Amino acid sequence: MDNTAAVHHDEYEVEDYTGPAGTTAGRLGVWILISSEIVLFAGLLGSYILFRIFHPEWYEESSHLNLYLGTVNTLLLLTSNFFMMKATTAVEKDDQKLSAKYMLLTIALGLAFLAVKGVEYTLEFKHGEFPSTGPFWSFYFLLTGIHGTHILGGLVAITLLWIHAKNNALGELKGRVALTGLYWSFVELVWIFLFPLLYLLREGAAK
Repeated sequence: MDNTAAVHHDEYEVEDYTGPAGTTAGRLGVWILISSEIVLFAGLLGSYILFRIFHPEWYEESSHLNLYLGTVNTLLLLTSNFFMMKATTAVEKDDQKLSAKYMLLTIALGLAFLAVKGVEYTLEFKHGEFPSTGPFWSFYFLLTGIHGTHILGGLVAITLLWIHAKNNALGELKGRVALTGLYWSFVELVWIFLFPLLYLLREGAAK
């Protein structure tokens, strides 16, 4: 009877794992998600770059963007990613309380990013700039809007992990901290591309 149970247990372990060595289902799922998002943003950014090449007059419109607020948001997102990496390291050292503190800082900075973007949108609306104003503004609001939804989604995931971590109750969710950190790094990377393409490519376009 015991031997039969052992055989069934071994069969379950073999059948339960079908992925590449060193890869978990969660990590594979996150990479598939990120790969699909890369395709999305690559298509949008590629289209934007082509349109901008053939429309040098977009220089005038992009000059209306608030470079100061864009720079502040870049610093906020870079710092938030640093804290998320620290949260991952703390979990690996089995210090959930410290991880919760770093995740809380990440959440605060992520919310600050969205707040600053909200202020920026408000200023643009006051100046009569809407998605329907022209092609440049359509791209701007589309790119930053989709990125903002990714920020919001990441914050929801981090908040759920923070609730467990602050109560020292992550349990089997510990591995998800690193996976969520990987997604958050991707969100930061997308902004690293968006910021110069939208805010900094001015002088070259004018020439």
